[in-house]
Amino acid sequence: MKFIDRQGASCQIPGLLYDGVLSAEDWQSALDAMRQALGASVFHFFTLGSTGGGVVESVHNHDLAGIDADKLREYETHYVGEDLRMSVVASLPQGQFMLDHEHFSAWEMSRNAVYVDVLAPHGLRNTLGVKVRDEGGTQDFLGFMRPTDRGTYGAQERVFMQQWMPDLARAARLRIHMGGLARQAALGFTALDNLPQGIALVDSNCRIHYCNPSADCLLAAFCEALSVRHGLLRCVDGQAQAQLLRLVAQACGHHAQGLAGALCLTAGSALRLMVTVLPLKPSHAAAFRQRPMALLVMADAGTPFSGPSPGLVQEALGLSPSEARLAVLLATGRTVKDYARIEGCSWHTARTHMKNLMRKTGCHRQVELVGLLQSLQPR
Repeated sequence: MKFIDRQGASCQIPGLLYDGVLSAEDWQSALDAMRQALGASVFHFFTLGSTGGGVVESVHNHDLAGIDADKLREYETHYVGEDLRMSVVASLPQGQFMLDHEHFSAWEMSRNAVYVDVLAPHGLRNTLGVKVRDEGGTQDFLGFMRPTDRGTYGAQERVFMQQWMPDLARAARLRIHMGGLARQAALGFTALDNLPQGIALVDSNCRIHYCNPSADCLLAAFCEALSVRHGLLRCVDGQAQAQLLRLVAQACGHHAQGLAGALCLTAGSALRLMVTVLPLKPSHAAAFRQRPMALLVMADAGTPFSGPSPGLVQEALGLSPSEARLAVLLATGRTVKDYARIEGCSWHTARTHMKNLMRKTGCHRQVELVGLLQSLQPR
């Protein structure tokens, strides 16, 4: 490749690296473009876990270079610890790259298992290596190997690496961060999908952004009371619809904390669906770009009720521990006097907790509070 071609490719690489933050294919393409610009035939990017954790992820072009997959796994599980190159790269500051011919003599290379058993059989020798990222107990390493007939890396390759390193390090950090977010999101959706309660995420217009399988089943069972039309959640009864819109609007309020509320919908003569409308915390991922969202928790009111845990009530409704305990007692048929006796507090203190509880939940009657808590109970 001519110098001007390599220079042109070098200018395109930062953009390719950032494309690779969210795309495994683009990350592979970016590293391969670096390989070509450096005049290498093989690249190997891998992540080492915490001490003794071994290689937890790798990206490479070994298959295209004719290197057997078993040989690659053998290197990652066995040879990494014996690799002269790794001992040097791991000791260097993040972003400072190594040219192996500057650290090892030909005699040392001929005596090392990696050079003799891994590189030489595939016609490889000279290596450029760098520690790209070192954070959170994991490290990213990147190596480029040249065929034996290409000679050592020189001044031009140094210039390229110095140009790329800031973007490479930044993109690697973003990539690992986004990968962590994606895994958390996948785990979160898995948990939501397996909850027995119906869960729906709606915006201020009642447009559904997420609905778990339990919610789908409840909406099908209570279609005479609550349904989805053109992506919008709608109550069949006009008064109930107005109440739903009001509750969602107050939960999506732009003030410091939206208000929770509940409504009970009737389908037929006996079926009752309890819908609790909860505000999302401003820090919640669904509140991206300050777009207000509300969480709807749906439950069949005919299911026997024993009360949710105070901890769940406290977290879901933004209550104090004392208010949460009072809420659970009231929801299970106890009174404010019972609470004062059980807690060993004065009647005045219990009444104050009661007022704060009703204010924070947006409930006006105890029956509304019971309905609110009923939908939070694990089924």
